[in-house]
Amino acid sequence: MLTLFTSGSTDEPKQVTHSWDYIKECAAASIKEIQLTSQDRVLDVFPANTIAHYTITAYPAQLVGAKLLSANFNPYSYIENFKKFQPTYLSLIPKHLELLKNTKGFADLDMSCVRYMVTGSSTITQDFIDAFTSKGVQTVANWYGMTEVPPPVFVGYNTPEFDLSTVDQDRYHIMFMPAGEYSGDLQQCYINGKATGDLFKLGPCRFAQRMKKLNGDTWKTTV
Repeated sequence: MLTLFTSGSTDEPKQVTHSWDYIKECAAASIKEIQLTSQDRVLDVFPANTIAHYTITAYPAQLVGAKLLSANFNPYSYIENFKKFQPTYLSLIPKHLELLKNTKGFADLDMSCVRYMVTGSSTITQDFIDAFTSKGVQTVANWYGMTEVPPPVFVGYNTPEFDLSTVDQDRYHIMFMPAGEYSGDLQQCYINGKATGDLFKLGPCRFAQRMKKLNGDTWKTTV
């Protein structure tokens, strides 16, 4: 078994335990979605004790033999690493962009070498996506479902709106239902009959927020 942690970008980090076989399955799913090959160059910023490091960036890169640069995130060194390494694949979340915008080098950074970028972990806006596509990133993929139970359950491409047709129907059954005090246009997502604690606005489908005071019994326990 491997005990890892979520990023902590939207709440306190959660401890997540998976088998190595499952981690490999998740990494393989990421490789398939990204179409990652040995010709890619992967820039990884996630600590080695996080699930993203193993299922989204570093471990998938190692499995396919891609070139990999792993470094703790610092907005200034990140820009220098980016320019030297010229990654074709990377993953960044809104907190990273917030820090990068405070540097002088980000405004003029050419990111056209990136063919695929993964984001997620919190509410993703069109402005966030546009900040990277305007710099040349070809695809910004918004993944939902990587926190507790990777691989991604559904994906949005260059938009904060999720395309529910990307759901693996053999693996996941998705339902949206009203969520008590969070009623109105917000509905909670259920995956395989388990409440996720995540609220969405539907039509189109967009992640809105996480419910507060969760008891920890989320759909991760189905694995």
